[in-house]
Amino acid sequence: MFKLLRYFSITSLLSIAVAAALFGLGYRLIAYRSLMESTEAANTTMVQGLANAVWANLGSYVTTAEPMSSVQLQSHPAKDEFFSLVAKHLQGLPIVKLKMIDARGRTFYSTSPNQISDDESTNPSFRAASAGEIISELAHLDRFGAVDRTIENADIVSTFVPLRLTVDGPVSTVFEIYQDATPLVARIERTQWEIAGAAAVVVGLLQTMMFFLVQHADAIIRRQYRERELSEQALRQVQGTLERRVKARTKELARANAGLEAEIAERRLADQRVVHMAHHDALTGLPNRTLLADRVGQAIARAHRSGGKLAVLFLDLDRFKNVNDSFGHAVGDMLLTAVAARLTASRREEDTVARLGGDEFIVSIPDVSDAAEAESVAARILSDLAKPFTINGHQLHADVSIGIALYPRDGDTAETLMRNADTAMYHAKESGRGNYQFFNAQLTERVSRRLSTETNLRRALERGEFSVHYQPLMNLASGRVDGAEALLRWPQQDERLVSPVEFIPIAEETGLIVPLGEWVLLEACAQAQAWQALHPGLRIAVNLSARQFRQKNLIGMIEQVLGESRLHPSLLELELTEGMLMHNVEEATHILVRLDEIGVRLAIDDFGTGYSSLSYLKRFPIHTLKIDRSFVRDISTDPDDAAIVTAIVAMARSLNLRVTAEGVETEEQAAFLRSLTCDQAQGFHFGRPMPAAEFAVRLNVTGGQSLRVAA
Repeated sequence: MFKLLRYFSITSLLSIAVAAALFGLGYRLIAYRSLMESTEAANTTMVQGLANAVWANLGSYVTTAEPMSSVQLQSHPAKDEFFSLVAKHLQGLPIVKLKMIDARGRTFYSTSPNQISDDESTNPSFRAASAGEIISELAHLDRFGAVDRTIENADIVSTFVPLRLTVDGPVSTVFEIYQDATPLVARIERTQWEIAGAAAVVVGLLQTMMFFLVQHADAIIRRQYRERELSEQALRQVQGTLERRVKARTKELARANAGLEAEIAERRLADQRVVHMAHHDALTGLPNRTLLADRVGQAIARAHRSGGKLAVLFLDLDRFKNVNDSFGHAVGDMLLTAVAARLTASRREEDTVARLGGDEFIVSIPDVSDAAEAESVAARILSDLAKPFTINGHQLHADVSIGIALYPRDGDTAETLMRNADTAMYHAKESGRGNYQFFNAQLTERVSRRLSTETNLRRALERGEFSVHYQPLMNLASGRVDGAEALLRWPQQDERLVSPVEFIPIAEETGLIVPLGEWVLLEACAQAQAWQALHPGLRIAVNLSARQFRQKNLIGMIEQVLGESRLHPSLLELELTEGMLMHNVEEATHILVRLDEIGVRLAIDDFGTGYSSLSYLKRFPIHTLKIDRSFVRDISTDPDDAAIVTAIVAMARSLNLRVTAEGVETEEQAAFLRSLTCDQAQGFHFGRPMPAAEFAVRLNVTGGQSLRVAA
């Protein structure tokens, strides 16, 4: 096992020693360099001062000494005077020795007389000084003869300083000056040891901290090592056991080998089922979108090579949601399965029937000769699916809307063909459902225009760009205005009004009709309350959409609007269609009873165009029937329409219901309705829908008299 703690301890000691040595040596180098620089500067300064002091004598002494021999130099006539002068100026200076050397390298002055006439010409320091450099050296001497004593074990700094007789002249004299640096060197060495010791202490402390960490780590490693040894021992035991079991198991595997092939075959079948599930619809077993896209892509490639055509039919069951809501999703799933089976039974072998999800199917028909062949297939599908399905004892119908896209006319990729067929399918739904439509470029424009309308509709709702117009409700007996129907309008910047037919279905589909309808209701009720001061009893009629009628908080919302506007509930009449009420009879009955308890009046709008089930007139708390304009339009010329309107009015009278006729545009129509004692009428004959201000003006102008507006 790796001896972590031992190696770390050795490494730590080495690190402490190395760190102490490095710090000490570093300090020593820096200190010695500083010592030499400062001593050299001091020596140079002292030489300059000394030279200036003896300059007058120095120049003549050097000049007269130059031609003398070494023996003659010892008896120079001015020697005693010059030496006394120099000694006088050396007093008080930290100079332990001084030598003066001429340009030839001969010593002509020294505080040690025995060195006079010594030859220094070969001394490297002298040569450097003769070239104009200042050279300093540090040396440790066992014995050194100073000016006035002998020094032992001294550290001496010697500096060679060049002097010139003139500024630009050659070096004439080199001063060799000695200074005792023993105390400084001793202090440097002492400090060096102190720094080394401090570095050793700091590094030692750090290493001690690391030691404890490493000791902890070493303990962990030792524990892990012991655990590993135990694990290896246990593993060897297990290995032995496994080897024994393997031998026993080998015999069992030999017996089980026969069943392995069966298991492999079963696994292969399972893989095939997984692949099938990845490419087929789980409910109907039909190809899904992935497999369909692949097959349509292959069919497109074949058609491209052969110059043929391909048809893609997009099918969507009409009102399939009603089946789920009425009979449950289980019955709905069974109906989808039955539709898939019927589509599969009627297809050719090369055709593909796929389910995209929900109630959407696609039929891919390769190698069609022309659009007529695709049209024939679509007609056959409509005919086949028109036959009723018997599901759990229920007779169900699966009417379908079909959109058709052709390759290459309507797209050259599977995605494009399916998208365009989907667009054509929505056109089929808009065209009355239960039919087929071919894709064309105008449909794309319609889809784009619809998306643009939806975007603008959301923006207009956020910005409050809508307004409410009011159409008079005339009392046919008195000729007075009994009330008004509130109608939503969407004005544009160019003062054009967007047709409600264009944006109301989009608002209904997107759910925007809910906040939009709530705003209309509040606006209309507030306006009706404002008119009560001059026209008490004036009633306001507001349409409720199917989406609004199904919202959970409908009752609370209406109560809140009545509370905020302070309009009496009896002055509000809500108009509903027959289809809305028959969608869920029990729920509709509950809502209508609650509204009747509040005091709100209820009217059936477009009566006669929906389910026309007379039983709900008795069951629902209805107050008014509104005869659809399609019956009123020709009552003065068409006996059938006249008979229908007469019957509706008579029936309403027998049920004690009020009757309002819509779409009255001529006096003949008004007169006929008046003869039937029809209660109210509205239409262009009495007034078009108009802004609130204009409606109020016309109310005030008529002064409660008969209102005739031919607009």
